[in-house]
Amino acid sequence: MLYPGARLIYSRSHGACQIFDLGNGHLYKFRPHRDGAYESDIHALIQSATTIPIPTIFYEWVTVEDGDRGGGGRNVHVHHMVMEKIKGQPLHRVWGSLNPINKGTIVLQLTTYLDELRRITSPNISSFNGRAIQDEHGLLFERENTSGGPFPDNQSLWTAMTAHIRHSPSRTIQKAVINLRAIMPDGFPAVLTHADLHQGNIMIHEGNIAAIIDWEGAGFFPSWMEYVRYHPVSNAPELEFDNLVVQGMEAYPVAKRFMAILNALRGSDREMVEWAIRQLRR
Repeated sequence: MLYPGARLIYSRSHGACQIFDLGNGHLYKFRPHRDGAYESDIHALIQSATTIPIPTIFYEWVTVEDGDRGGGGRNVHVHHMVMEKIKGQPLHRVWGSLNPINKGTIVLQLTTYLDELRRITSPNISSFNGRAIQDEHGLLFERENTSGGPFPDNQSLWTAMTAHIRHSPSRTIQKAVINLRAIMPDGFPAVLTHADLHQGNIMIHEGNIAAIIDWEGAGFFPSWMEYVRYHPVSNAPELEFDNLVVQGMEAYPVAKRFMAILNALRGSDREMVEWAIRQLRR
């Protein structure tokens, strides 16, 4: 065995994505490949245009493998990386033990990094390489793991975001959709966005951000999306970090309201749909 000390430290999607600690200061990661997207290309841009700390990628390659180990399955593209193991721990493991000064330092560092990312723009809402945007977490589209675009303007983005509810047989919903379009915020220019910036992807060492990891889903999203995604739903103690970060971000209250109404109209909860309709009558 090439790395006898290797151990599995992370697995999800029924083993389709796994990370191994190789025992030599490196990690090996494999996951399903996103068409045309190489994380090392994203890292190269971030390193050249920002001060954001990120791990070094030593090797990156794609293989074509049988999707069915029993044979007969369709071929799948698997993305492989050997990368630096960052010294430190994920933020969610240490936040509660940090003192107020350390907490303030980390929040200031992150908001500064987000501002740097926002300076990297694109005329289209698209993946990093200019192709369809991959919305793994359902941030824009109605369902998770949906792709669409690229989108050159707000109207094309609107059409994709409302594809389902625009065909509702309800006249009330149809009228609500028309009213909603009137308050859709401008999302251009699109800005480079991590798209999965939770506390597990922020590594902390000695009271500072040591690295931000997992950039595979980064792309050029609407300028308001990171704010809307990060905005907490309450002042609960476990959301202290989120609340502090949002306070340091450029605010997009119109976009927050727009997405809240859109998500309510998309759902099956009658009370939420009625709430959305009332909001649009205000």
